Amino acid sequence: MRRRSAFLAVSAVAATAAITVPSIATSPSHGDTAITSVVVNDGRTVVLGADRRETFRVSVTATDDSGIRSVSPVGVWGPKYGILKVSPMRCVRQSATTSTCTGTVSVDTGRKQVWNDEAGTWFVDAQANANDGDDARSGAAGGFSLKRASRLGVYGLPARAPAGSRATAQGWLSRVWWDSGDYHGSPDDHLQLLFRPDGGDTWTPVADEVTNPLGQVSAGVRLTESGWYRWVFAGSKWTGPARSKAVHVAVR
Repeated sequence: MRRRSAFLAVSAVAATAAITVPSIATSPSHGDTAITSVVVNDGRTVVLGADRRETFRVSVTATDDSGIRSVSPVGVWGPKYGILKVSPMRCVRQSATTSTCTGTVSVDTGRKQVWNDEAGTWFVDAQANANDGDDARSGAAGGFSLKRASRLGVYGLPARAPAGSRATAQGWLSRVWWDSGDYHGSPDDHLQLLFRPDGGDTWTPVADEVTNPLGQVSAGVRLTESGWYRWVFAGSKWTGPARSKAVHVAVR
């Protein structure tokens, strides 16, 4: 059995999504203590690249009529026995009854502290402890997405072309292999080819394609006006989003 890490963390990238849990049922609990909110990575999706050390925050808000003494223990777990260790939580009192406690998690993908099959949905395991001895515990107090970083390239379009001619826009989508620290083609993913005319500010889809087993796509386009083309990948449950650079075609 391969070694599983006790540490994991996150790289937040430009195009990410928030997962915030505004209200959580906790079980088991004693008294009126409740965990009311969990925010991971400041509400952004976790996307990890290769050979990097990253850190993210875990914040837990809890309430009790006597006030919150601490939030501990706290851990993070995911698919295939993935585990994250959260640092000691520092609590800030929001009111007489409510506190928000925050800790950090770090991971170094270059040291193989996370594996390919651990991408997906992760959960926070937390216990809130009140001043009067009450407590609330949840093994899935909040959730977030941990994804593999991706890259997307565009090829094949001419710099100049006559009006009405046709060209083929090619693309290649790859995603990181945490197991090996490099990138490989990502198959069966949906990509869009977008076009923006010169002087315009709106990108319009002109083709939808699915990557082949090597992560490649191609789409034929008729060139009627000058402008910019790029491929875009919205991301999936396991893979972060990506977009290629924009390439210009001058139509004469």
